[in-house]
Amino acid sequence: MLYWYEALLLYIVYIMAPSSGIDPSKEACNAFDSDYYKEKACECVVFQSLGLSHGHFHSPNYPNRYRPGLHCILYTFIGDMNEIVEIKFLNMDLKKPETRLAFPIGTETGCSDRIRIYKNLDRPEVNEDSRYEDEVCGTLADMDEKKFFSSGRALILEFHTDPNSMESHSGFKGVFTFLEKKMCAAVFSPHLHTRCTGSFKTDGILQYGTQCTYDIQSTYNHTSGKFFSPRYPQKYPQSSNCRYIFMGQESEKVKVIFRIIRLPKHISSCDNSEDVIKVYDGANDSAKLIKQFCDTHNHEEIYSSGPYMYVEFMSDDFHEKQGFAAEFQFVDASWTDPISSPSDGESVRISGPEISKSATEVQMYVKEGDKVEKCNESFVSKPNKKSGTILSPNHPRVYQPGIICQYEFEAAAQERIQLKISKLDLYYSGGDPYDPYGCSHQDSLTVFIYIDNKEVKLIEFCGRQATHPLMSNGPRMKVVFKSESSQKDSNSGFQLDYSFRTDFGVQSDGEQDDRKECTFIHDGLKIRNGTFTSPNYPGLYPRNTICEYIFHGVKKSNEKVQISFANMSLYGFGTCDDKTDSDSVSFSNFLNTVDRKLPKYCGQRPSYPSVTSEAAFFRVTFRSNAMYDANGFKANFRFIKDVVEQDTPSTTFPNPEPIGSGARLINGNHSLIAIATLIYICLSVIPTAFDV
Repeated sequence: MLYWYEALLLYIVYIMAPSSGIDPSKEACNAFDSDYYKEKACECVVFQSLGLSHGHFHSPNYPNRYRPGLHCILYTFIGDMNEIVEIKFLNMDLKKPETRLAFPIGTETGCSDRIRIYKNLDRPEVNEDSRYEDEVCGTLADMDEKKFFSSGRALILEFHTDPNSMESHSGFKGVFTFLEKKMCAAVFSPHLHTRCTGSFKTDGILQYGTQCTYDIQSTYNHTSGKFFSPRYPQKYPQSSNCRYIFMGQESEKVKVIFRIIRLPKHISSCDNSEDVIKVYDGANDSAKLIKQFCDTHNHEEIYSSGPYMYVEFMSDDFHEKQGFAAEFQFVDASWTDPISSPSDGESVRISGPEISKSATEVQMYVKEGDKVEKCNESFVSKPNKKSGTILSPNHPRVYQPGIICQYEFEAAAQERIQLKISKLDLYYSGGDPYDPYGCSHQDSLTVFIYIDNKEVKLIEFCGRQATHPLMSNGPRMKVVFKSESSQKDSNSGFQLDYSFRTDFGVQSDGEQDDRKECTFIHDGLKIRNGTFTSPNYPGLYPRNTICEYIFHGVKKSNEKVQISFANMSLYGFGTCDDKTDSDSVSFSNFLNTVDRKLPKYCGQRPSYPSVTSEAAFFRVTFRSNAMYDANGFKANFRFIKDVVEQDTPSTTFPNPEPIGSGARLINGNHSLIAIATLIYICLSVIPTAFDV
C-alpha cells in the first residue's frame, strides 16, 4: 500500500526533477537568472552537461544575417560539479569595432555588436553588476583567443547587437565541451588523440603568503609532474610574479619541457618584454640564465647542469595571454641532453627574423635539385582504380615553403569520395601543434565539398591535430595544401588516402540494396542480430545524405525488431525537424510513409531508449542537411518475439535535445501528469484517513 506521504514525496521529486530541451523565453530566463529584473530580462539558451558531453552553439538565424537590436541573449553552459566548460569559436562575423585599440576590461572597447564572456562564476547566473572577463567582436582574425575555459562549472556568453546597425553579418558558430576537472590538456599526450589523466594544478608546495611560488622537491615517490602559469588554461592574471624552484638529489638534474607557451608578441628581444619566462641553472635568479621565452612556442626542452633549476614567470598589467603548461622530471645526472641548447641567456622567439633554425639547417632536409612534382592533380574514378595515396611534396623529407597544391576528386555515379589523413605533420607556429587554436596564417590542409554547385569549405587541418575520415556529399571533392613562406622545421607533411565508395562508408551486417543509393536490408532469416552505422562512421557523416536501413523479421513467428544505440552524435535539437535545421534518425513501421506515432532522434546523449517495431517490418532513416555535420551513430539490432507492449517507442521516447545539452523544455504533458499525480495523492490519502 502506498501511503499519502509517499505519494507526496514522489510528487515533490517530480516537480524538482529537471526536464530536457530549450525554453528561450524571457520568462524562463528570468526565472533562471533571478537577479535580472523582469523588464531587463534576457532571452536565454541553457546547455546542461550530460556527463563530459559536447555540441554546437550559434547565433540566431546562423549562417544568415542576425537581426539588429537584440537586447541580450544569454548562452549558459552548466557542467556537473566535477566539470569545467571549454568553448571554441569556429566562425565569427560580427560588426567590426569602431577602434582597433585595446582597452582594459570594463572600459569602452568599440564593439557595438558584441559577445561578452563570463568565465569566473560561482553560480550559473549573471546580472547587471556581474564582471565579464572578455569581450569579442569582428572576425576570427580580430580575436587573440578563440578558445575559452571556465574556472568553475559554469560559463555564460552574452550576445548583444546594435539596434541602429544597417550592416549585414552572419554571426557566430562554436563548439562547447564539458571537461572533467581532473583532465589535463591534450598537450600532455602528444602521441594520443585523446585527453590524458592529470590536472591543471601545479605538482608542488605553494609557499605561504605568495601568489604562485612553488617548491618542487625530488623525493622517493615524487620525481615527475606538471606545473602551470596561474589560472591555466585561462589567461593568467595581471602583474603575475611566479617562481618555481626545483630541488633534486645530488645525483640528479632537472629536465623541463614547456609543452605550450602563449605570451604576448614582442617586436624585439625578450629582454624588453614584460611578460616573460626565465630559466636559471641553479637555486635562484643569481645563477646562470639558460633561456628566456616570450611570444608563442611549443615543446621547448631544457636541462639543468646540476640538481637545481629556478623558473621565473612575470607579467605586466595588460595584454594577458593563456600562459604556459609544462612538465618536469628529475633524471639521473648521467642523462645526456639529446638536443643542443642555445648559448647562455639566448632569447627564443618565433615571429620575425629571429627563428631558431637557420636556413642552412632547414635546407639540409631538401636536397639540391629536388623538384616539386605532381603538386596539382586530378583523380577520377575508374573501373580499375578505386583508391590511392597522395603524399605531400618531397615526402618524407621536409616540404618546401611557399607552395600551394590542389587535388581534385571526381567519383562515378552513386559513388562517394572518402578521405583518410593517415599522417599529418605540418609546421605550426601558433602554439601546441596537437591542439591548434586555429589555422589562420599556418600551413594547412583544407577540404572542400560542393553544395548546389557552390564550393563550400568542409574542414581545415593544421599542425599535428587528430583527424578523422571525411566523405563527400556528391561526386566531387577538393583538397588544398598550403605551405606558408616561413622556414620549416623537420616537418614531413601529410599522407592522404582516398577511395571511391558505393557503400557510403556504412558498416552494416545487412546487405546493400544495389537498386538504391544508400539502402541496407537486414533479413531475419539470414541474420538474427548485428550492428549498423551512419555513413562514414566514426568520421563526420556527409551532408545532404539520406540512408535507409530496412528490417524484415519472420512473419510466421510474429517477430519484431528492436533497435538500440551504442553511440549517437547528430547535429540537432528540439523536434529534430527542418524548422530546427536538424539532422535526424527517424523510425517507421511502414515502407514509404511517415510514422507520426514515433518521434525522431537527434543531438547527443549518453544513451537513448531502445525502439521496437510493431510487426515484422521496420524502417530506420538517417537524414542530414546541407548545413552541419557530426560523428553520427552506431546502432545494434536484434529480432525478438513476444515484446511487452510497454517497450514500444510511444512510451519510451524522450524529447530530443541539443547536442551535449540538457536545457529546459516546457512540456504540455507535464500538466496532465501533475493533475494525475494529485488525483493519485487524494486517492492515497482518503483510504488512509478512513483506516484511522
